[in-house]
Amino acid sequence: MPVTRVVVLTKWFPPGDALAAKIARLCILREDFLLEMTGIYAEEIKELESHSPHWRQVYFFRNLIRTLRDMEAGIQRLLSDPEFKSLLSGRTKEIQDEFSNHAAAMNKGIGVLKEIRNEVGGHVLESAVQETLDKLAGSDVFGFLEIGPTQQETYFKFAGELVIQILVRGVPEVDKQKAFMQKAINIGALVRAFALVERALDIYMESRGLLRRQQK
Repeated sequence: MPVTRVVVLTKWFPPGDALAAKIARLCILREDFLLEMTGIYAEEIKELESHSPHWRQVYFFRNLIRTLRDMEAGIQRLLSDPEFKSLLSGRTKEIQDEFSNHAAAMNKGIGVLKEIRNEVGGHVLESAVQETLDKLAGSDVFGFLEIGPTQQETYFKFAGELVIQILVRGVPEVDKQKAFMQKAINIGALVRAFALVERALDIYMESRGLLRRQQK
């Protein structure tokens, strides 16, 4: 059963405290990430599937990319914080390795993450759409337009296919699936950030004499 505790914000995250602000920001992003993961992997969210389960998954994936990029940037800032670096130096080698290994993974995957975030995550860049359409010249890739009796029941289902094509534009048709999977692998290596935020919060809580949890 879940255990609920009261968190007085000014006690946990005092004003004028640089490390507190970094941790608080990561906590917000962690909750966004959890919601978006649920939106991707849930078998059904009836209220969100009038368009299609596929579009619901694409939508949450795009938002997850934006959140994950912000989370990675937040972890980078945390690892450069003098107080947190001092706290981390006093932890076990295993815990220190969790952060250093993730930092190495960030260096490999952050480029793909930024690219997707910039083009279809935080924004939908017209230049990316234009380039994609130009490269699709002569292709028979298709989607569907579903026209209903009202605007709320009309769906541009081809938009999902457009998003996928943006992510693999410029790649020969026979290699598109492989290219998409490689991007997914690079991004997947960064998902560890979700657990790392929880680890960082544990370290922070212990250092401030707040709620203590058994280390995992």
